[in-house]
Amino acid sequence: MQVDSIAWSEESVDEVDATGMPLNRERFLIRRGRLRAEARLDGITGAIEFDGNTINGATARLLAAQVGYAYPANGAPLVAIIAGLFRTPFGVEVPMSERLKPFLEPPAFARALFPGNYDAGVMASGGYGLARWSIALVNGAPAFDAQWRGRDPSSSYDLVGRIGAVVEGPLRLRVEAGASALAGTGLHPGTPGTKDELQWVDENQDGIVQTTELQVISGASPTASETFDRQAIGIDLQLHWCLCALGTGMAFFEGALATNLDRGLVYADPIASDRDLRHLGFAVGFVQNVTPHAQIGARYDRYDADRDAAEREGLDIVGIDKVFSTLSVMATARYHEARFVVQYDHERNPFGRGDSGMPSTREADRVSLRAQVGF
Repeated sequence: MQVDSIAWSEESVDEVDATGMPLNRERFLIRRGRLRAEARLDGITGAIEFDGNTINGATARLLAAQVGYAYPANGAPLVAIIAGLFRTPFGVEVPMSERLKPFLEPPAFARALFPGNYDAGVMASGGYGLARWSIALVNGAPAFDAQWRGRDPSSSYDLVGRIGAVVEGPLRLRVEAGASALAGTGLHPGTPGTKDELQWVDENQDGIVQTTELQVISGASPTASETFDRQAIGIDLQLHWCLCALGTGMAFFEGALATNLDRGLVYADPIASDRDLRHLGFAVGFVQNVTPHAQIGARYDRYDADRDAAEREGLDIVGIDKVFSTLSVMATARYHEARFVVQYDHERNPFGRGDSGMPSTREADRVSLRAQVGF
């Protein structure tokens, strides 16, 4: 269970938007309330997990459900195969459990490329010696896909996987590194045809229809849906250490380079844009345990949603930035399976407007608190 409080938010306003939704950000909410059940019989496994939250009103949903087989049945499997709804095996951040993540939320590139983390399909994974590997065939419509909401719109599947290694070094050092890749297909939805329409505009306000006040609005021909290719590659690196008098720590870096894959923040549709949309994101930071009961850390993440974005200013075409960036600093107090986290986010959102109406980066700093317990 994770109960959050956004104690202060720079973009919070006591107002509603054009759709009537509140713009207040300073509130209490149930960020995640999850219940998971697992069953094992020799190498056969099964699991189901439910989630409830109040992010956008009270919500309850199926989060994960899978069946599988692992060999050998005891210890780390050489090979494991599962089918169902599971975490996408791309990088380190996306497949990691939320109860273990030191920072409150994933970096922007993970939220954009893999919204909701979970996808349905079949996955094989395993390890031998230093090597770790996983490969999956999935629908390509994650749970929080901004357009399809987890429903697969095309008959093709996405192929995604990661290969990595874990190397133990001297003085209790450990290095983990990996490379990930994805290849798949997206869908640009077509539009239905429309008929010609007759519109009356009462220009002189006399309430009488006159031929000069009638306008014909031409109909439009239907357009067919079209598929498009999307790809991504990623790298990740972690360095673990142990300062015996203080505790264990970790420095990390993870980055992704993708094309037409944004499904969460700035939806990528190259058919509508008449060009491919290229994305670049990364996160770098550290986490240090301070005795078994405290933890501190910092992370900087940056995500460019459209590296070729431009718009017209008068007669000129100028480049614009669709860059999300956040510097997060957190401190955590722990006792067994309970945690209390305080985090400050120095965030920049590119979709603001200045007083002149020109595009401007908007400040969106905030202070968040989280109480978490697991059992």
